[in-house]
Amino acid sequence: MLGPMMPTMGAMGAMMRAASDVDSMFEHVMRDVGEGNFNFVRDGRAMRAMRGAIGRAKVEETKRGFLISAHAPGLAAKDVHVHVTTDARGNAKLCVSAGERSMTELGLPTKYIDMSVTPKASCIDGILRIAVLKKTSEAVRVPINATARAAIAEGEEDMETDDDGDESTITLSVPGFGERDITVTLHKPEDMLVVRGDSKTFGTFAKTFKNLPTDLEVKHIDVTVRHGLLNIKMADPHAIIPMDIIVSSVNSVVEEDSTKENVTLVRRSVPGVSADKVTCRLAADRMLHINIATSHGRAVFQQSLPRNIDFHSIRASCADGVLTVSADRDESANKSHTVQVEVSGDHPAALIEPATETNPTAALPESDEQQPVVEEPEYDGKVEDVEDVPM
Repeated sequence: MLGPMMPTMGAMGAMMRAASDVDSMFEHVMRDVGEGNFNFVRDGRAMRAMRGAIGRAKVEETKRGFLISAHAPGLAAKDVHVHVTTDARGNAKLCVSAGERSMTELGLPTKYIDMSVTPKASCIDGILRIAVLKKTSEAVRVPINATARAAIAEGEEDMETDDDGDESTITLSVPGFGERDITVTLHKPEDMLVVRGDSKTFGTFAKTFKNLPTDLEVKHIDVTVRHGLLNIKMADPHAIIPMDIIVSSVNSVVEEDSTKENVTLVRRSVPGVSADKVTCRLAADRMLHINIATSHGRAVFQQSLPRNIDFHSIRASCADGVLTVSADRDESANKSHTVQVEVSGDHPAALIEPATETNPTAALPESDEQQPVVEEPEYDGKVEDVEDVPM
């Protein structure tokens, strides 16, 4: 009787290559599916897919906003929960969860996000989509005052701050350019100030100032032109009203039934100093200035105060050789805001155009003669920098 036939070496090699090809084919398919966050577990010949997890988010930026998409295999719209949380400082965070199995957080560029419009979300056929709308860009002309409020010292471009710290000043040398030759525009949400000059005699120039305070508006800006100098004063949008703080000779007592948290801002040993020798003043930039008159001279020190306190509740006392300044914490400054986003299972989330689109140039009045604005390199406004216009 013939024994069992043994495959030859060549046949065995062919069988192994065929098996390898089949394995590689399945591995290719599984790798593609795995990118959709299917987690496969091999157990001998068994293979099991773990569903219900949200994959890595893909963010696509367009002119109208941000479109966020992710694989969500095995999940329906009712299984996905989306909300946007904004903290006390205005920082926004997008949170996506699918029960307790998956949690994804994504920081949003709050500066450019229109928080007045609730984002759109959908989960259809295992694809999660979230559409977040951007703020509409706009350019608003800043009026130029015909008469300067005060004389400006001559000099080149400069930026300085006043004594109270509530204003910053930009001075540009623009000889030959008058009030009608210069336009100043504030661009939002880029927080950018653009200065342009257009003169038939002295040519054109353009200057851009970036990284301005986020909450800066036209009402905070004062522009004057005087004797060839352009003066731009910008008030601090977060400035508070300066105030003098009375220093008591009796330690302030916080009521026990008070619901507000008391915060000690300053506590300093000042032996031999009475309350009438101490003066406290709160500046517009939240800087506390303290002057102490002693038998050896005068001591001065400053303390920057946080934003999350009630400035009208500041109390100061100098008793038993100890100077104490305290205030109540402003609870409203620490509260975060959360907006729930409805997840649709019927209509894919998309960036929808607003009902009325603001024209960025609509706020800019047109000049009598329409002339093309020439983009020039950064000029400082000196006469030698201005190009001659051919006659």
